[in-house]
Amino acid sequence: MHPIIYVAGPYRAPDRAAIARNIESAGRLGAYVCTLGWFPIIPHMNTANMEQDLPKLGDEFWLRGTMALMERCDAVVLAPGWQRSEGTLVEIARAEEMRLPIYRAADLVPRAETFIQWRKAMEASRTRHIPAGSWSSRPSGTPARLRKRHQH
Repeated sequence: MHPIIYVAGPYRAPDRAAIARNIESAGRLGAYVCTLGWFPIIPHMNTANMEQDLPKLGDEFWLRGTMALMERCDAVVLAPGWQRSEGTLVEIARAEEMRLPIYRAADLVPRAETFIQWRKAMEASRTRHIPAGSWSSRPSGTPARLRKRHQH
């Protein structure tokens, strides 16, 4: 399965031409990460110009929706100009809270296979460090007889 990467970067701009440039930039980044084996979520392209066609929904509607998309991803990559985007800075803060990997430039994104190997190693490391007595909090699949044996 391909890991999923969220493309974060500036969207809003003073006019449709500038918005189109931001969408194009995010799309190019999304195409690039595809060549590395990732599946990109590019909110810029998903809802392109809808905020102008549906102004009554307001910015908050779009920001909440794109945040929900990001929260379902394995990592985040930042498009050029991210530093000047308020929405992207909020997404970065949330990604940091969630401990999602954030790649601040395209050339920092690893190949998907490398990312998958890293994630498996991290998960294996976490399971090796489960404190004694915490068996009852392990995922289902731990036999009941073992859970009972290790409960206090």
